[in-house]
Amino acid sequence: MLREVENRHPDPAFIFGDPQAGTIDLETLVAAARRQLGFVLACALAGLVLGLVYLRVEVPLYESTARILIDKDQPAVVTQLTESGSSTQLDPMMLSQVELLRSDRIGLKVVDSLGLATDRSFLSAPYSVRDILTGLVARVVRSFVGSSQQDEAPATVKSSAAPAPDPRWQAFGILAENTTVDRVSGTYILQVQFWSPRAEMAQKIASKYAEIYISDQVEAKDESIVRARGALAEELETVRKRSVDAELAVQKFRTDNTLTKETLVTLSQLELEASSLKAQYEQVLQQHQASLQNLSMALTEARIISEAPYPSSPSSPNRSLVLAICVMLGGMIGAGLGGIREYRERFFRTTAQVRDELGLDTLGMIPLLDGKPISRNKRDPADGEPSFIEVGNSAFSWVEQHPHSEFAEAMRSVKVAVDVELPRKSTKAIGIVSCLPGEGKSLVAANLALVLAIQRCRTLLIDADIHNPGLSPMLANGWERGLANLLAGDFNATDLLAHRSLPLRFLPGVNQSQQKLAKTMQPIEKMGDFLLKAGSTFNYVVVDLPPSAPVADVRSLVQHLDGLVLVVEWGETARTFVRECLNKNPILAEKCIGVLLNKVDTKRVRMYQKFGSAEFYRERYSKYYKT
Repeated sequence: MLREVENRHPDPAFIFGDPQAGTIDLETLVAAARRQLGFVLACALAGLVLGLVYLRVEVPLYESTARILIDKDQPAVVTQLTESGSSTQLDPMMLSQVELLRSDRIGLKVVDSLGLATDRSFLSAPYSVRDILTGLVARVVRSFVGSSQQDEAPATVKSSAAPAPDPRWQAFGILAENTTVDRVSGTYILQVQFWSPRAEMAQKIASKYAEIYISDQVEAKDESIVRARGALAEELETVRKRSVDAELAVQKFRTDNTLTKETLVTLSQLELEASSLKAQYEQVLQQHQASLQNLSMALTEARIISEAPYPSSPSSPNRSLVLAICVMLGGMIGAGLGGIREYRERFFRTTAQVRDELGLDTLGMIPLLDGKPISRNKRDPADGEPSFIEVGNSAFSWVEQHPHSEFAEAMRSVKVAVDVELPRKSTKAIGIVSCLPGEGKSLVAANLALVLAIQRCRTLLIDADIHNPGLSPMLANGWERGLANLLAGDFNATDLLAHRSLPLRFLPGVNQSQQKLAKTMQPIEKMGDFLLKAGSTFNYVVVDLPPSAPVADVRSLVQHLDGLVLVVEWGETARTFVRECLNKNPILAEKCIGVLLNKVDTKRVRMYQKFGSAEFYRERYSKYYKT
């Protein structure tokens, strides 16, 4: 029995085990993961659906790739003449070729060669959902602005709009955004990729990029060849002139001078010089001829080694990858939200929570009953017959129809707890209370009274909820007298409704026609006196009390009762709220015998089980009750 309500486990830390132990309860974490598994799977499924929607609206892009080999195995003369003898390293050279392929020089040539600047299908083709949405918004804005301008109908219009972009550069911008140029790692190979919503356009542009690049290389080599030929020709002409001049000088010296010993020495020197220049000329001439031949054989270092293929299927988006990422992200978001849900778990789910939060025993976990309406005969108070209890819903007489059910066993557990707690009381006045309306206290009160009566105990059931009676509409068909008359001093024994076969009497509550009378009631004194008088007639008095939080009547009535049973709705009423209600009502807390967890979801409660707990063996209980 509760003597002091204390919070042993702070709410946020419950799912992480006992904070006093300083360790994480792995079993509790596994149980939490099992509880949130359905939510996580639902989020993953939502991610899958979003992925499918994205794939449905996303623009499919086709990719085509052309590969180019930069052949460095060229004759030395090419390198010497075109690079002026520099020792260019491979990596910077390859990076330079990548940048050349990305340059506007190549891109604009592709635009002009394919006529992309005038191809509206190319300029306006959407490449993504963003482009589609942007185009849609632009059309809406243009339509709105256009209609507004027409409505205004200005006398003169001055154009202040910015000039339209050059179609060539617009087309080049599209090319640059959707073209990828990379060097194949560790090789002399460059690959050009182009992405397009149309397969034939992807192939055409990738191929054209490679062709234009090769053509540009050829043009550059042609220019180098022209420069090299010019240089060789100038050098050859210079050497030739020097050789001719030397020969003429020899001939002139012979003509102008008589051959003597001294002149022969000079002539010999002139002839030697002329012979040397002639040999030099012949050597340069041979180099010139060989260079021209080599230059004609090696016009460019680059060649296409892989033509751009026609893409038969879209390359983007990757359906499998997109769906996998969406499912994974959905699952991760679900796991995060599931952790937040567990962290914010504030309700009573297990008997251990009741014990730890309230210091009370759980008298039973009652499943949600599937009650059915019962037709009742309209009672005629003038016929002189005694008034009987007429049940309006099968749930309020569940223990009669299902005496071996789990619900009936919970009601018997309440009786045992009451008898143990109040062994010396000849008449035990028990209040059934909840913190909030709608938690099922009236249903519990009716069935507890029936269990007591079935065991041949003289039982009185009272609907003491003055503001909103819940028992009376279900047990008293068209009642006109009851608790209101008792509290007003106008009580008659005939106001008690009788059960047809059990020692059970029922005192209805206050109906709408008695609300004015209820204002003059004195519930404390009158209820106390009545309970004292009932002691000689009944063994048990079961009082269906108002909810403790909305009204103060419970504080008035509870001092006349011997004990209380607190009904808490499973998974709906916050633990902190119940604890605060008991702390604010010390008499209620002092007289509380135990707690009934009502409306338990028998399927979900398994998710909160731990090995050895009462919930762990609940399935066995259910099978036992069914048999």
